Amino acid sequence: MAVQKHIRNVVLCLVAVCLAGLTGCGGSGRETVPVRGTVTWDGQPLADAAVMFSGPEGGSPVTARTDANGLFTVQAVVGSNAVAVAKVDGSGPAGTGEDGMMPASGAVTAKSVLPPKYADLRNSGLTVEVAPGMGEVDLELVSQ
Repeated sequence: MAVQKHIRNVVLCLVAVCLAGLTGCGGSGRETVPVRGTVTWDGQPLADAAVMFSGPEGGSPVTARTDANGLFTVQAVVGSNAVAVAKVDGSGPAGTGEDGMMPASGAVTAKSVLPPKYADLRNSGLTVEVAPGMGEVDLELVSQ
């Protein structure tokens, strides 16, 4: 169980790093505000998902993880933010490798739970206008 959670965390970190590489680096000193919200998948709260906000003019994205109720809080740059959401399931057994051999005992695979578009800041279709004093955000994801 601990190995599965570790692999899931590693994969989520890798997704975040890959997405961060797409956005470039921005200047510091831009105003940020806390953004609270909920992520749902087909109307149900999406637990243990990575949520990434990338502010206007690129900049370094910020990430948060949803709790059991799909709730997250992130400190985002004021302005229009592109948003991506990723969730992987690393609970299944690893399959046979290209060499026909099974991986080491206890190995697991990590598979995306969501359609790939949601993990892509450029194609997710998710944007949030971040402003001081804003209300909670609802990110409603649907299967296709």
